[in-house]
Amino acid sequence: MRAALATAAALATVLALGHAARADKDHHDDDAAAAGSGADQVVVVNAAPKLGDIGQIARVRRVLAARGLLFKLPVQLEATLDGRNVLIADLDAIRDAYNNTDYATALTLIEADENRILEQAVNRDPIPALAELSQWRGIIAAALNEEDEAVRQFRAAYRFNPAWTIDHRLASPRVRAMVKTARREPSEHGILRVEADPDNAKLAIDGGDLRDANQRIELPVGLHLVTISAPGRAPYAELVDIETEQPYRLQIALDKETKLDKAAKLVDETAAAPAGKPRLKRAKALARLTGVNRMLVVEDGSEGHLTMRLYDVELKKVSKPLELDGDATSAAIARKVAAALDPENLVDVSTIIVREAPAKTHWYEHWYVWAGVAAIGLSAYGGYEYATRSPTSLRGF
Repeated sequence: MRAALATAAALATVLALGHAARADKDHHDDDAAAAGSGADQVVVVNAAPKLGDIGQIARVRRVLAARGLLFKLPVQLEATLDGRNVLIADLDAIRDAYNNTDYATALTLIEADENRILEQAVNRDPIPALAELSQWRGIIAAALNEEDEAVRQFRAAYRFNPAWTIDHRLASPRVRAMVKTARREPSEHGILRVEADPDNAKLAIDGGDLRDANQRIELPVGLHLVTISAPGRAPYAELVDIETEQPYRLQIALDKETKLDKAAKLVDETAAAPAGKPRLKRAKALARLTGVNRMLVVEDGSEGHLTMRLYDVELKKVSKPLELDGDATSAAIARKVAAALDPENLVDVSTIIVREAPAKTHWYEHWYVWAGVAAIGLSAYGGYEYATRSPTSLRGF
């Protein structure tokens, strides 16, 4: 079963990346030429508090690649740095299948996305995408007149993201009534038993506070996200289905922390640090990890706008904010990026005066309530509004 799920997730990822691969086809030669020492190249880091529209970042990356300015990193590391790894890969296809009442196909795509996102949960926050996918499961269940399952899925979306609201375009009065019911937790409870290695591992339920992992926990019945972490180990995420009849047993030995795990933590720390000296300090750590001294950091993003800033670790300098509108041409993007990359346009990092941001924990240590989540397909390098989360098993789907 694990092999089948992994295969499905892999196929979904390959299909989702197909469009991006075709879009970048004309730039492959430039990428190959650009894969040199990295002395005059940059890597793109998405440190925006919300992921925004990944399509905008993809355009900037293509402009850089075409001019030999983009340092080519391994695909998974690139996806970790710019946030692609926790996007819903097939949202457009899920929506099309739903509109065509092809619910079986929609559910297959949803399951593949869930597995992929959970498997890559070490690399940024999976909760917004999981809440979105639970919404779609609920909507499909409602269309199939499976009211109990619809309420169960809507309740999961609330547990993952207490600020979640149903997409009004998909919410009939009947569905809105189910969503209202889902806001109330059920009176029935079940047991989760966790055995985790190492002994000092911690767990969080639905993004809540950390607690000792090795224990017996009573939870309301239904779907919950369990994340387990420990110092020097890769965090693990699993969707569990709590029932009254028998305990859900979760046994896990956490893998050793990898380069990707470290990169994900560094991106989180970069996002939490204010612009200027604090962010440069995090950029230095990313430079050691990637071997590149120049970081083009996305500091804010939405569907129609990007704010970026170049950090030069070696020179200890930073550019002024680089504002890019969604309708900007490639030539306009090239001009602005080239200006930001010009050392003469960089300023001393100490000249940027900002208020210190409060310390932020990693996604697997605490969950902040996000104001809203929207996702679009990765097949178009889509993204969702997002604020600043190795093998998994799913039950009950």
